[in-house]
Amino acid sequence: MTYNSEKKYYQIGEIAKKLKISPRTIRYYEEIGLLKEAKRKYGNYRVYDDEDLMRLKFIRKLKLLGLKLSQIQELEKLYREHPSNKKLIPRLIEMFDEKIKEIDEKIGNLQSLKEDILSYKKRLIEKLLED
Repeated sequence: MTYNSEKKYYQIGEIAKKLKISPRTIRYYEEIGLLKEAKRKYGNYRVYDDEDLMRLKFIRKLKLLGLKLSQIQELEKLYREHPSNKKLIPRLIEMFDEKIKEIDEKIGNLQSLKEDILSYKKRLIEKLLED
């Protein structure tokens, strides 16, 4: 949907379909301040521009990388207070380090669980063969 030749606008359904997220998610991101409030155009429809599209892609990417919405909000606040990457990037690196540590712990727990299951399975097979 285009309202003028300079800027392209998308309705909420279009942008949701394009990003494979629900319109409710987009509205929620607005509510919590991750996305600026949508512009309203003809018929009071919410419309989003390419900047909004890029921001939503970035949020989605951070979520896919395992960051929580509260962490993304923290990054947003940090960027608003210091609109450069000098503070944002080091904090993002810290968050990724925390996520890596969390993943390593989960891998360790899963490895331990696997060993427990294999041990239990071995005992069950031995018991079966005894009978």
